[in-house]
Amino acid sequence: MPTGPTPTRSTASPETWLSTEMTIQAIIFDFDGTLIDTETPDYRSWQEVFRSHGAELDLATWVQVIGRADGVFDMVEYLRQLVGRPISGDVATRRRQRFYRLVAREPLRPGVAAYLEEAVRMGLRLGVATSSGPDWARQILADRGLLHHFHCIKTAADVAEAKPHPQLYLDACAALGCAPRHAIAIEDSPNGALAALRAGLFTVVVPNPMTANLPFPPVHLRLDSLADLPLSRLVERAAAVAHEPSPPFLRGEA
Repeated sequence: MPTGPTPTRSTASPETWLSTEMTIQAIIFDFDGTLIDTETPDYRSWQEVFRSHGAELDLATWVQVIGRADGVFDMVEYLRQLVGRPISGDVATRRRQRFYRLVAREPLRPGVAAYLEEAVRMGLRLGVATSSGPDWARQILADRGLLHHFHCIKTAADVAEAKPHPQLYLDACAALGCAPRHAIAIEDSPNGALAALRAGLFTVVVPNPMTANLPFPPVHLRLDSLADLPLSRLVERAAAVAHEPSPPFLRGEA
C-alpha cells in the first residue's frame, strides 16, 4: 500500500488517463538537491564551521564527499585533522541547526511547482525516492504544503542498500503500481541517476550548483532547470523512447 497521506485526486479525463496508462504513468523525484536545493545549504553550513576554526572547506573537497557512493565521511574528524586540535563535541549539532535554518529559506527549485501542478492535471502518480531518512523529506514537504501531492515516499529506511542500488526506485514503482519503464525519474546526482537507470526508468538529471560538475552516467535527458521543459513535453519524449531492459553493466551483473 502506498505510504503517506491521501494524494490529490486527479481531474484528468478518462481519455487522458487511458493514453497515459499506455505510456508514462508516474514521476518519481529524488528529494535532496532535486525538489529543493538542500545541498548548497549543507555545504555552506559546514564551510562556516571550518572557517570559524581557521580552516577552509573548498568546493572540490566537498564535491568528492557528496560524490561518494557509500555516503560516509566524517566532517568533524576531517576538520580535526586539518586544524590539529580537538573539536568541540557540539559542533555537529550546532552545524545541523544552522543547516535547518538555511534550508527553511530555500525555495523549490525552478519548475518544480509547475511540474507538480501539471502532473496532477495529467493524472500522473507522484513519488519520492530518497537516500535520506524517513522523516526528512516528509517534514519539509509538509512544511511547504506539498506532501499531499505524493502517492508514496520511499527513503533509506525502506531498503537495505541506498543509491546507486536501484531498490529505492523499484520499490517506489511498485508502490505506485507501475512498471519502471512507465515512470520518469528526476535526479540531481550521479548516484541517483545510476540508481534510476539500473531500475529501468527514463532518467532525467537536473544538477544543482553542488553537483553540476560531477561525472554523470549517460542519461536520457539533462536539463539546467525543469522550467526549461514543460512536463507535458517531457512525458512525450519519455513515451517516445523504446524502453528496453537495462544492459548488464547497469544492473550490476557479471
